[in-house]
Amino acid sequence: MKNTVKQILFEATNKLRSITDTPSLDASVIFTKVTNLSKVQQITQDSLLIDEETENKFNELINRRLNYEPVAYITEEKEFYGRPFKVTKDTLIPRADTETLIEEVIKYSKTLDFEPEILDLCTGSGCIGITLDNEITSKSITLSDISKEALEVAKINSKNLSKSNINIIESNLLEKCKKYDIIVSNPPYLTKQWCEEVSNEVKKEPILALEGFGNDGLDIIRSIVFDAKKHLKGYHSAIFFECDSRQCSKVKELLEANSFKNVSIIKDLANNDRVVKGIYER
Repeated sequence: MKNTVKQILFEATNKLRSITDTPSLDASVIFTKVTNLSKVQQITQDSLLIDEETENKFNELINRRLNYEPVAYITEEKEFYGRPFKVTKDTLIPRADTETLIEEVIKYSKTLDFEPEILDLCTGSGCIGITLDNEITSKSITLSDISKEALEVAKINSKNLSKSNINIIESNLLEKCKKYDIIVSNPPYLTKQWCEEVSNEVKKEPILALEGFGNDGLDIIRSIVFDAKKHLKGYHSAIFFECDSRQCSKVKELLEANSFKNVSIIKDLANNDRVVKGIYER
C-alpha cells in the first residue's frame, strides 16, 4: 500500500527524535534527496502518494541516520558560504564556524596592493579555497591535502563551483608546496581525548581530518608553523589557522615565537576564539 508524503515524513520524524534535536529537518532533507521534492512541495503536496520503491529507499537512508551518520554524508552535500559542496566520508563536513576564517582572509586580501597567491592547506572538500576563489581576486588558488580521496572530492567541487582554474596537489602538509602570499588552513587539531569526547555524528568523520596529535592537539599546526616561512614570499605574507578556542592562545604564542608579527585571535559568531592570524615579512 502506498503512503502519503505526510505519513512517511511523520513516521521518519518520530524515529529520528531519539538521536537528533532536528528530526523534522533531517527527515525533510533526506526526503528531498530521494524524491527531489523541496521543503515547500513536501508541505503543499503532503497528500501525494509515494511508490513503495521510493519509500523503501528513503527508509534505508533514515536507518543510516539512526546509526548517527551525518545528514551531509547521506545526501553527499553540505552548504557552505551559500554554495553546495559535495562531501563524502573522506572529507570533513564544512561548518559555519569556518566562515570566520573566510571572512578574515577576505578582509586581509583587501588591504593588499597586489593579487595574492593563496594556499588552502589540509583542504578536504576544498570549501575554503574554492570559496576564496569566488569571493576575492587572486593570482592563484592552490588546494593541498595528504588524502587522495579527499582531493578527488575537491576536484569535483572545483569543477562545479570555481570561477577560475584551481591548482590541486597531494602533499604531506607543506612538503610539495611552493611559495605563497597567504596560507590558510583548517587543519586537524583535536587531542586524542577530544576525539573520544565528540558527538556520535562527528565520530563518523575521518580521524585523519580531526586528530592533531600531541598532548595539546597542536603537533600538526606546529609542523606547519615551523615550515611556513619557507613557503611564504615574505612581502605582506600572512598565515591563518582555524583551531579550537582552547588552543588559540598557544597558537598565537607559537606564531610569535617563529617571527610572525601582528598576531591576533579572532572570535567566531558565537563569540568563541576561532581564528589565529599572523603576518610574515622577510
